[in-house]
Amino acid sequence: MPVETLPSVVEKTQTLSTVIQSGPLTPNDPVSISAVTDTLPLTTYLWGLYGVITLAFLLRFTKNLYSFWQLIRTHLVVKKGEMNLVLIPQNNTPYSFGKYVFVNRWAFENDDIEAEILQHEQAHIRQHHTLDVLFIELVLAFCWWNPAVWLYRRAIRLNHEFLADDWVIKTHRNPPAYQYLLLHKICQHNGVTLASSFNYLITKKRFKMMNKFTSMKRAYLLQTTALCVFSGLVFIFSDISFAQNAPNVVPQSTTEADFTKEGVSQAMLDEYQQIIEKYLVKGEKNGKDWYRLDRVSEPDRARLEVIFRAMSEEQQLKQNWAMIPPLKPFPPTVLTEKEFDAYKNPKIYGVWIDDKKVPNSVLNKYTASDFSLALVSKLYKNAQATIGFKYKFQLNLMTTGYYEKYRAERLANKKYWLTNNMEKFRRDNQKK
Repeated sequence: MPVETLPSVVEKTQTLSTVIQSGPLTPNDPVSISAVTDTLPLTTYLWGLYGVITLAFLLRFTKNLYSFWQLIRTHLVVKKGEMNLVLIPQNNTPYSFGKYVFVNRWAFENDDIEAEILQHEQAHIRQHHTLDVLFIELVLAFCWWNPAVWLYRRAIRLNHEFLADDWVIKTHRNPPAYQYLLLHKICQHNGVTLASSFNYLITKKRFKMMNKFTSMKRAYLLQTTALCVFSGLVFIFSDISFAQNAPNVVPQSTTEADFTKEGVSQAMLDEYQQIIEKYLVKGEKNGKDWYRLDRVSEPDRARLEVIFRAMSEEQQLKQNWAMIPPLKPFPPTVLTEKEFDAYKNPKIYGVWIDDKKVPNSVLNKYTASDFSLALVSKLYKNAQATIGFKYKFQLNLMTTGYYEKYRAERLANKKYWLTNNMEKFRRDNQKK
């Protein structure tokens, strides 16, 4: 078999190229090769990959927004000051989005949510942290390839917590108790991407920040510097430095500290304890010790308040009995007709209207809009046994006029009152 020369092979190759460029091949074309394909450029594949990942981030962003809308639309919303509490069945630590705070319904109805937690979420709302989160999430969707964006996203979230923590401490003036509360809630992370959560990033950094003081001038300088650095590096690969000192935010409601640095003398501590002993009644029943605290006279109550508020933080945390600010009124309740009809069942609910026990049938004379407050508390087995297992929940309703009177009285009351020192209790239990 004769062997073709190199010029002959080159000639046939050139002929094949001419035929392919002239149009599609047919069975009658004198070509022995059936198909030829071109390889797409690498940049096309890279842009395709970028588009797919960016679309995935945008879909996740949209899904998270929709989940908030669903929760708000399908659950009871209660107005509380600047916050709108969305009562959900999930047993999560409260978290906020926009002007809404998502809390467990059972915990809210049983007054089992610490004031510091709601104060923390209120700080997120007042300082419009949701806008920052939405902005950085949109930037991340398009610049996910840039590690600087991920670092800055983390810095924004952490700085939000610094600001909210500072707000709470300036109001409650008890950093150790607040830190113990953070540790107690660490296991209840909600995992909601766009939300601001009470226990987000429980780290030593937050605890260290609570014990630092930064002047306003330095804080603004640090913020400005961080913003300039981010603006210059957002579109390049680089490490990023950001301020770890939160500005010294002072809420408008802040008053003077409830304790002094030095505290009170031992003589005043003894006087405080002697006054309490006058009203402390102790006894024993079935081999167990019991005690109660009788009503304190007004002169003694006023004296206890003066001494306690002059104590140092450490002295306050050593007291078994503490003077605490007056309780704020409960926020108004918006009842649905479905909930109101359920309350008419005497096997489930025992009903009080304006602090008076009434039969459930009395509710037929009212509508849901006639009431401004509804408080539901669960009766445990020992309490149910006392009433003969007639119902499982106690329902306290307040008509609009009665609620307004109750609210006005609560707001007018500025007197501290004596009760168990819950901060000491939390601290002691954290140590165990």
